[in-house]
Amino acid sequence: MTNHPAKFGVNYWPVYAGPKMWRDFRPHEIELDLAALRGVGVDYLRAFLFWPDFMPTPDRVEPEMLGKLEQFLDLCLAADLQVHLSFLVGHMSGENWSPAWLPDSTQLYSDARLLDIQALYLREVTARVGQHPALSAYILSNEMPIYAGVGTKATVGGWAERLCGVLAEVEPRLPVSLGDGAWYCLGDETGFAPEHAQDILGPHLYIAETDAGRQLAAYGLAVGTATALAHGREVWLEEFGASQNTFGESQIAEFAGKVATEARLQGASHICWWCGFDFELTGDLPYFHHGFELRFGLLNSDRTPKLAAAALREAITAPLPELPEVGLLITSFLPERYPFSWDDRDFVKRALRNSYAALRNLGYLPRIVPEREFLTGTARVPDILLVPSTQKLLAPTWAALAKHAGRVVYSYFHGPLDIHTGAWVHDPQAFFGGLPHNRYGLSETAPTQLLVDGHSWPLPAHANALATTPLLLDAQNLGDAELIGTDELGRPLWVRTGNRDLLLYPIEALAQSSEVVEPIYRALLADINPAVTVTQTRQAVAGDD
Repeated sequence: MTNHPAKFGVNYWPVYAGPKMWRDFRPHEIELDLAALRGVGVDYLRAFLFWPDFMPTPDRVEPEMLGKLEQFLDLCLAADLQVHLSFLVGHMSGENWSPAWLPDSTQLYSDARLLDIQALYLREVTARVGQHPALSAYILSNEMPIYAGVGTKATVGGWAERLCGVLAEVEPRLPVSLGDGAWYCLGDETGFAPEHAQDILGPHLYIAETDAGRQLAAYGLAVGTATALAHGREVWLEEFGASQNTFGESQIAEFAGKVATEARLQGASHICWWCGFDFELTGDLPYFHHGFELRFGLLNSDRTPKLAAAALREAITAPLPELPEVGLLITSFLPERYPFSWDDRDFVKRALRNSYAALRNLGYLPRIVPEREFLTGTARVPDILLVPSTQKLLAPTWAALAKHAGRVVYSYFHGPLDIHTGAWVHDPQAFFGGLPHNRYGLSETAPTQLLVDGHSWPLPAHANALATTPLLLDAQNLGDAELIGTDELGRPLWVRTGNRDLLLYPIEALAQSSEVVEPIYRALLADINPAVTVTQTRQAVAGDD
């Protein structure tokens, strides 16, 4: 990866037709669309083969549609636009469409006959257009978990391996994305996984929040997680956007530019907006019942650009700043479902988002470190590693944090539920430097201030008394821990032991805004000057050209 501009893409349906483009194919109208998109700096289109149109029977790929596809690719080539071609498009914009011969789309991952049909479909399409110079990537599906449902890792993995194998036979070989949305980066279970056959991890992200910093952080966390899990493969922000229904045009433009910049900082080499144009198709499905889908365009329905077009182009081409990196550990209890591990995932997500936003506002770049990658040594870990508001880690992780060659900043979280409270650490004295003495099954008085060397910072409150319970250590018997700060009652609240700075209260999980977290992080990180910057680490990993 380098500090080069990202590629700028849009998801494309013609302004006059939407998903009906293949049965109502108008080359001149499409030509006008492509010219307008190229005019605002778009580099590529994510184009969709509407499956019911292309495969009317299970043993036939419609030649007429293949001819239209070839003509479409010719138009894209003439307009100097590359194409990422999506094959299995049964879901689109709030509606699922299956070919008439497919009674149950949930069997697509595992049914042998349906796997053969899908393989035939890919072979027939690529036999016709696989050599076309306008093509630059293949995308297996459009959000397959919504269309075919949640599968198991084994069945989805077999499906991906089979179909990616078909595409690997095509020369020239193009990179393949599964088109699933990579929602495991958000902690969602779909059956899709980063270890499945694919060349590109492509998140699809639409994230709402109550705080602007946390919203941007959520996008950065998702793309950064994909980068950490990609192990050198490319990461594309394959789809994000905002409908201009009740949201202002200038507000959307600001949002689009910020997300694009954050995605690039976290390693995304392609940024793709949903979608190219607004539509006036109020009587057509899916827009008849999903009216907001009519206003997702980068351009208006008269092909004039919206403000987001310029904002995205600027964000995608501007030089990135060089920022010092701080690692942000993501507990594996967020993406994985361990047995009998009840938890409130909203606290975990808020902690990570507040931590990320605070680091960015302080001038750092968070480098995402998934817990399992940290344990196996496959993660790229900066010298400083933050573990914000964490109750649950795998048993070996506590010792691995203690052995980390750099510095660890950990904040304690007691847990919000009335079962299995307290951090899940089996050797607390070794990790914290002193013996805790919290009362079992009871909450403790929440601190309201952090006091350090005459300075005072307010601490966030919460209605859940268990969530606001601090870890109690005896100030007179801290053992190996050094007392740095206390609360207003004189209880230890910040201790240092070995390589670890330990905050004994979950500020990140409770804060309503990252502004509460920032001054405390500033104090925690005050004496740290990371030597490794974004550019340097990219050069080291990728062999910068």
